[in-house]
Amino acid sequence: MAKHIPLKLNNIDYNFKIGKGIAGINFDYSLQDVLKLLGKPDKKQEDSVSLYLEYRQYGLFLSYEKENKELIDLGIGTEQLIYEGKNWYNFNKNELIGIIKNIYKKKNYTFDFETSEIECINEEQLDFYEIGVTLFFNKNKLESVDISKPII
Repeated sequence: MAKHIPLKLNNIDYNFKIGKGIAGINFDYSLQDVLKLLGKPDKKQEDSVSLYLEYRQYGLFLSYEKENKELIDLGIGTEQLIYEGKNWYNFNKNELIGIIKNIYKKKNYTFDFETSEIECINEEQLDFYEIGVTLFFNKNKLESVDISKPII
């Protein structure tokens, strides 16, 4: 259950905890937990398979998948991500791949990822499923990060 203390912009913790969450939000938080923590979103969109919440003041974009009318699989998009004291937005693609390769090594995972092109917006997507990270690049510059509960 979330602590019910609304966040203030100056005390958001953008330290990414693999398998746990970021910005005080755990991947297992319900919609009610998120709303109590962050308040009303700036934008909310819903369709038959997903629910999206946008919090511009925090640089956060949350998405839930729907399964049998229940919200599952919280994913968090963020405009800031700190891991082990390093803001990933300060690194290019090759540097980030090296950082993530070290994370895999520390966790004794076999290093592997999937890559795909998103032609309509000229971005490259890299998926690191074992740690729950998806990176989006435009010309080797990190554009956005989505994090979720890892598949392992």
